[in-house]
Amino acid sequence: MADNASSSSRRRATANDDGGASSSSSSSSSTTIDALVALGLFLFTLGFVFFRGMEIAKCVHAYGNRLASALLGTVALASSLGSRRSRCLLHVASLVVVAHLLDRRIPKPLPAPGGGAGHYHSGKTVVVTGANSGIGYETSRRLAADYGMRVIMGCRSMAKCNDAAAAINAELMTSSSSSSKGSGGGGSVTPMEIDLSSFESVESFASALIKSGTIVDTLFNNAGYAPTAGVPVNGHGLESSFASMHLAHFQLAELLLKENPRMRVVNTSSGTSHICAIASSLRGGGNCIDEEFLRVGIRSPTDHLAYIRAKLANVMHAVEIPRRHPMATAVAIDLGWVGTSIQPWMKGVLLTPSSLGMMRTARIGVLPVLLAILSSDEELSDDLRAGRKLNDAGIMMNVFGRPEEAFSMPWWRDGVNANLSRDSMLWMGERLWDESVKILQLHGH
Repeated sequence: MADNASSSSRRRATANDDGGASSSSSSSSSTTIDALVALGLFLFTLGFVFFRGMEIAKCVHAYGNRLASALLGTVALASSLGSRRSRCLLHVASLVVVAHLLDRRIPKPLPAPGGGAGHYHSGKTVVVTGANSGIGYETSRRLAADYGMRVIMGCRSMAKCNDAAAAINAELMTSSSSSSKGSGGGGSVTPMEIDLSSFESVESFASALIKSGTIVDTLFNNAGYAPTAGVPVNGHGLESSFASMHLAHFQLAELLLKENPRMRVVNTSSGTSHICAIASSLRGGGNCIDEEFLRVGIRSPTDHLAYIRAKLANVMHAVEIPRRHPMATAVAIDLGWVGTSIQPWMKGVLLTPSSLGMMRTARIGVLPVLLAILSSDEELSDDLRAGRKLNDAGIMMNVFGRPEEAFSMPWWRDGVNANLSRDSMLWMGERLWDESVKILQLHGH
């Protein structure tokens, strides 16, 4: 009996050891999962802040006190939660709320489709370059389907342009047969070929429009790409990305403004135009578009500042247009980070920054473009902050669709840096304009 009791005791001890080991293993596994979830949230938040940095900065500038109160309240709530999982859930909820505010609540609302007081868009003609994908496609689709506008879709590839136009036309046919859709109605899209790497192609495109009797109300200079450093000069002996994203759009705007001096020009710029200026300052030189660039750099291979330099040129071009064409209006837009096909890592079906919510989708990112095209001249002027100094110049449209004066950020202010002041940027904009005219004339355009 003693042996039996001893054996039973050993079995109970073994069972207790196994149960304790199992419990310890389960606890360790749970801790590991929690740690991985926390790491994933941390990395996602870093990506979210990186891609949405400009939007967040604009929010802080406009709603600083309210955001500070909300942040303090969230931190206090998180500290009162006992478990890590509860804090993670709060973290996720906070990101969802911030994304909703950035995408849905803070942006300026669009005018109602179908027109209304001050909004008579139906039948007006808009030219969109780079119209077969991304922002260009979404702009073309929305203007035609929602606002009844006639859209000329300019694309480098006619095959892709035809496919994009066919998709939009199919939607137009569906919406016209549905009485429940409150769209503008009567919109249309017309695909046309334009290769912005060729001045001849740009001239042929404009000539075809002019010969057809088309009067363009708005030109949306949208086409662009992310160049890589080291690309040789193009067939004209010019830096290829600057020639495509600035010079060709400059040429197109000048040709169409001759036919309609009241035309509105909208340029796709970027918040990276500020980085261009700051990077140049940190290097100890002048602005990245300076006399040296106009003399030498514009005829040199592509470098690492090529994209952001072109985006700054788009701002300078828009600012200068009303100074050269007093009846015209011009807007340079900052889209923020939008998930398009401009970079290979933006492409994909499931796991992309836009599908994960780190950056805007094209459907949301197009909002500043639509407001730049659809807003009346009076609305653009009225929405600017008081004390505007550049009354005769083009303006900026920020990521939330709100007009701003160009070169109004702190690093453009007079006295901060002589090479980056507002006056120096206006003067360099004049020089860029004159040099652009000379280059086009040199090549027979």
